[in-house]
Amino acid sequence: MQSMRKRPEPAKKEGSTSADDQVRLPSVLGIRPGVYLSVIYGLIILVILFFLCLFPGLSRPGSLVSFNSEPQGAAIRVDGVNRGATPEELFLDRGPHTVEFVLPGFRSQDLDVEVPGRAAFSLFFPRRLDLNEVLATDDPVSVLIAAAADYTAWSFTGEATASYQIPLSLSEGVYRAGPLLDGDEREEAAEIIRAAARFAVSQASLRDLGRAKLLLDNGGLVPSALSLGRSAVDIASWLSGVPDAALWLGELLPAESAALVRDSAWAQSAGQGGATADSRPAAPDSRSAGQGLPPAEIAGLRFLALSGAAGSGGLYYAENPIGAADWERFLEARPEWRLENLETLQEQKLVSGDYLADGGEGAAAQTGVSWHAAASFCRWLDAQLPPGFEGWEIRLPREDEWESCFGAAPASSALWEWCDDPYVPLRRFPAEQRAIEKLSSPERLLRAVQRPDSRGSLPPDLCSPFVGFRPFIVPKE
Repeated sequence: MQSMRKRPEPAKKEGSTSADDQVRLPSVLGIRPGVYLSVIYGLIILVILFFLCLFPGLSRPGSLVSFNSEPQGAAIRVDGVNRGATPEELFLDRGPHTVEFVLPGFRSQDLDVEVPGRAAFSLFFPRRLDLNEVLATDDPVSVLIAAAADYTAWSFTGEATASYQIPLSLSEGVYRAGPLLDGDEREEAAEIIRAAARFAVSQASLRDLGRAKLLLDNGGLVPSALSLGRSAVDIASWLSGVPDAALWLGELLPAESAALVRDSAWAQSAGQGGATADSRPAAPDSRSAGQGLPPAEIAGLRFLALSGAAGSGGLYYAENPIGAADWERFLEARPEWRLENLETLQEQKLVSGDYLADGGEGAAAQTGVSWHAAASFCRWLDAQLPPGFEGWEIRLPREDEWESCFGAAPASSALWEWCDDPYVPLRRFPAEQRAIEKLSSPERLLRAVQRPDSRGSLPPDLCSPFVGFRPFIVPKE
């Protein structure tokens, strides 16, 4: 018999499965897998839809509120808490809220708002609420003056850097106040801008100044082609009356434009060199000291006379800066200025930490005196004027008064000396006096006898061992 051979089983391919290897889900409570899996997947989808479409509206019902004001930039206070500035979009919870729009110089607007909510689809389609308010002011010129004061303060920070940017304070003030100005107020606003130009010492401040001029000429609105032409004519006319305007622009404009200005016939005719900060003072009065007026002595201080200087009545100036012995007599009468009261004086922002700092071994003058302290000394000394000086007063000198005398003053003094004037970088720029008086400066002027061509400044509360002062006796205005 022929032997029977068993047929070998085919080799199982790697990765293949047989019927015995398949996973079969069991029925649950008699429910087939296809049924209960469908139910589970459906529930998962419902949970996802619930958290996407219903849960946000149920857990935190409210609306997306859009805050706008005219002019823009008003602070937004919701329930007494600052939440930004207009234009702004914030989510507020459903229910009553108090909303306040606050803008310096404008009347604040208070609103009681009932914020609605939406339960379904609030994540994708939130309920929206628009709040638009028009803010009003009774004195738009004051709004512009406040903006110009901020502009002058920023002029002392130099050019913008990566660490800080300079706000467009002046032009923002014109944008806010411009539409509300009438004819006389518009002219006053133009005077303020011309006075503010005396602080344009950086590219950022020059850009802000130009933008303010264009906005003012168009009533605070975006300039039109016609108003641009009028503005260009006005600017050209103003520049023609500005000393060294070409040199000033040649230093502040971007490089390419500055080169064109410096190479122009306009700049060549203005002369070469010179600082845009207008450091060159007027020529000193050449008249001799004491001509027609004898020296005076008040409270142990010797004053020299300069007749006909800084006014027809002449003036007197202290022969030397105030010394330590003079200051001690002042402290005896005004003990609140003693060094032991330093903490109180600093809290009142009258002095800094270097108050009464010594100017060096052997220094005769009293240094480390703030402008406020120097002005207080002059008021104390003014009360001791004899009857023969009726109609005169003692105070710190104004810049023109100081310049009238510095040539005759003792050249031995190496100190910087306080002047009465707020510091203006470009003081020879033309501006109306009433606008100059309304615009202040965060710093006070310093002049030095040994550096008559230089000008400096410090905040009025700052004290330095290199700064002293000398009183002047001048006719009362």
